[in-house]
Order: sequence, then C-alpha cells, then structure tokens
Amino acid sequence: MLQAILNGKARRVSLPGEETLSWHSIFQRYEDLLTAAFWGRMSYLSDASLQTVLTSLLGVDVKNWGAFESIAFWPKYNFPPTISTHVAEWVSKEDRYAEPDVILKFTHTALLIEVKPPAGGQQYKQQWYKEIYGWQNSEDKKPALHFLALGNLPEKHSAWFAELKHNFPEATFHGLEWRTVREKIQYPETAWASQQERRIIQDCLNALALYKVSSPLQSWQPLLDYLSSQYLPTTFSFFTGNHHV
Repeated sequence: MLQAILNGKARRVSLPGEETLSWHSIFQRYEDLLTAAFWGRMSYLSDASLQTVLTSLLGVDVKNWGAFESIAFWPKYNFPPTISTHVAEWVSKEDRYAEPDVILKFTHTALLIEVKPPAGGQQYKQQWYKEIYGWQNSEDKKPALHFLALGNLPEKHSAWFAELKHNFPEATFHGLEWRTVREKIQYPETAWASQQERRIIQDCLNALALYKVSSPLQSWQPLLDYLSSQYLPTTFSFFTGNHHV
C-alpha cells in the first residue's frame, strides 16, 4: 500500500460525513498508519542492524537486551482490579486497559513506543502512566523496560521522565523527534549490511516523507575535513574565492 500511495496509484476513498480523500491525505491524518509503515519495516532488519539502529536512536547498548523476539502493534494491557496507589492519580477506576502503539520484545528487555505524528497532538503524561502501568501488569513484562516517546514532545518532557522514573524505577525513558530519527537512519555511522536492508530503510524514509519529515541537511564537516587536507594557501579565502594581497 505504501508503494501505491508513493506512486499515486491509490484511489480516493469516502469517509463518513466527508468528501472523498486521497490515501495520501488519509495516511497523513492517522498516526497508526505511520506507526505500522515505519516500525513494521524496521522489524524486517537483521538482528544486528536493528540493534545498530536502536543503539543510535536511544544512546544505549541494545546488545545487552538479548535477542530480538517479536514486535506487537497496539497491544491491549488490562489493568488489575485494584489500582496501585503510585498511579491512582493517573489511572482511574473507570479505566480498563492501556493500548501503547508498539512493543518490541527482547530476551531481557522490552521497548515500549508511544507515537505522535509530526503534525499531530502532543505527548501527554497520563497516557505514559497508563501504558507503563498496563505493561507492568501484563504477560509481556520483562526485567527491564525502555520507554520511547516519539514525536511532538512537550518542553517539560524531561521533568515528566524524572517523575515517571521515580514511580517506575525499572524503566529508562527516551524522547525523540521524527527529524532526528530520519537523520540517524538516513546518514548512519556505518553502512547497511545488504541491499535488502538499504531498501527497507528507504521504505522507512519514504513513509516519513509522506508526513513531510524531509531529508536533513548534510553536515559540512566532511567538506571541511577534505578542504583542510588539501594544503591550500593560507591566503586563500574559501568564502570569497579570492587570494588576499
């Protein structure tokens, strides 16, 4: 479906109470489509490449998490009959379950991801509490949890992370914007292992492009390193293109 949208082959569809919309517009509107298109393809990478991507994104050594086991989208985590006091402010008696966007399970660790699209609503603390508490009381629980809030972070997200860490000491918290994700996978520190993996990453980049997460400007550093190695005259100005007299 992604390729059909990218190449203008997807037909228009009718939504209740609205004019017909292109699949391109629908894709931009619903965060679940971005979630599935991006993370579904990421799970096709080899274990080594997936570890490399996550290590780059999160700044931790993912090899310590053990082998990659599975990925699940929108798992439903039921709350226990009695809500614990440390989350009672955020999980009401009327709440029955939490539904995070993505969970990646490794031997020793789980990575829980809450996704907001680039032009969508902001992340909010109550949702984080519910999702982590639901995971904590589920069969998916692992000895350690890494929580990633991806997209549209509020300015005070670091303070929220500190509060959540106090209530969920087994969890480690990360926040990323989509432009950073694109930069790190488009310009990796090491080349992708195979042509197949390069195609997977290109699909991920194409999905982000549909949300107008554009290609980042490349660093000037390689050019500066090259120029410094050419032993150009010290009187030469790179900016004016003229020699000083």
